Amino acid sequence: MLIEVRLDPATVQLWQSHLIARVAAMPGILVRVVAAPGTARAPRGLARLLELERLISGARPGGASESVAFETLKPFATAPGRPDLILDLTDAPAATVPLLRLVCDGLPFTQGAADAVLASRDPVFETLLDEGTGATVLSRWHPAVEVPHHAAAALDMLAGRAGDMLAVEIGRLAVGRSAALGPAETPAHKGGSASAFFLRALETRIAGRLARLLGRAPDWHVALRPRRGDGLPALGPEGFRRLADDGRRFYADPFLFAQGGDTFLFVEEYPYATGRGIISLSRLADDGTPSRPVPILEGPDHLSYPFVFEAEGAIWMIPETSARRTVELYRADPFPDHWTLTATLIEGVDLADATLLRRDDGWWLFAAERARWASSWDTLVLWRADRLQGPWRPHPANPVLVDLTAARPGGRILEIGGRLVRPAQDCAGGYGARLAFAAIEQLGEAGFRQQVLARAKPFGRNSGLHSYDRTDRFEVIDLFGPR
Repeated sequence: MLIEVRLDPATVQLWQSHLIARVAAMPGILVRVVAAPGTARAPRGLARLLELERLISGARPGGASESVAFETLKPFATAPGRPDLILDLTDAPAATVPLLRLVCDGLPFTQGAADAVLASRDPVFETLLDEGTGATVLSRWHPAVEVPHHAAAALDMLAGRAGDMLAVEIGRLAVGRSAALGPAETPAHKGGSASAFFLRALETRIAGRLARLLGRAPDWHVALRPRRGDGLPALGPEGFRRLADDGRRFYADPFLFAQGGDTFLFVEEYPYATGRGIISLSRLADDGTPSRPVPILEGPDHLSYPFVFEAEGAIWMIPETSARRTVELYRADPFPDHWTLTATLIEGVDLADATLLRRDDGWWLFAAERARWASSWDTLVLWRADRLQGPWRPHPANPVLVDLTAARPGGRILEIGGRLVRPAQDCAGGYGARLAFAAIEQLGEAGFRQQVLARAKPFGRNSGLHSYDRTDRFEVIDLFGPR
């Protein structure tokens, strides 16, 4: 398969160069790069805004939007023949088909991404394929931006996700036509102002700095209550009791485990003095009163999300160890205070919030993956194994979902009314802003599909809610808000 990549030689960026190399490395694909000058202009004031950010924050070498000389792509300019597919990375209209391109909010990617960042809007990406009868949408992603008040970093994150999306779609086209989602649409969005963006960003930074200086910066905390009902969780302030902290740490990512009439609460504990998460344990009294958490697992890197479960006659934990790019399996030895590393299930991949599900066809692992330049807030990947200890293999369609409103795991998968329902983080408006509860409708080698049934918002003065778990007797959440 020969793919012709069209680039504006005056505006080549690092993410485009990496995308070309990534596609060229795919089995059975040849790449030819040709110059195709574009016509789009950057939004007014964007270049000045980016230069001002560089003066304030310093340069960001190696960012996805960094300029690259077109001459460095000459090794890809010689493949002969008629292309099977044209990948258009310019903003110029092109009539040649078959043509694959990426749009952001219905606009050429560069223009749409800049408009979305300046307007502080969560954008929508679509891959479009035009085979001569009009463009159809092959895929739709809803990417996240972790630093919405820094334009250069936000643009880098969107560019990184754009490269991932195009690489995934080309891989699918190389082995067979992807199912189209429908005809392309042109949503109406207004672009933002560079000066207004700068003022909003400055106000946000000043407010955050003052809150930290005054000791009023919000943070995560855990809250428990007796369980209410068997259906979808109805989360509100009624009955929840906060897990107290001493102001020198926060608690998050709670998981409950019941054994022999006792209930145990596992949490991420984050001491501000070390800046590194550890796993701690609290015991619940009969009325749900938690004891003060005590550390039970520490490491050289940050630990969080202590997913605790029972299988094969033992109790296990998979804490998040994404800082060392591993997924590690620990066995209680004995439960609940001592844990022994039994196996490293996955290596060399940055996976967050690994959540396991046992089914008749084996084990499934749900996680959020952080790819280069992109966020982990918006991504769901699947891994599968016949045995708990592995070997584990990635799903061929990874990432199976890119949607900042319902992708990243937010707790143990529940069985509700005969359906498997997964809590997922809704990061629209910020990390862990809300929880989504999504029913798993398809899970297999052929693909993954889910349907969001409900969403839960933080209550009171809190602005975040991103984890949920329950036992027969209790349920637990974590919230982001003032102390």
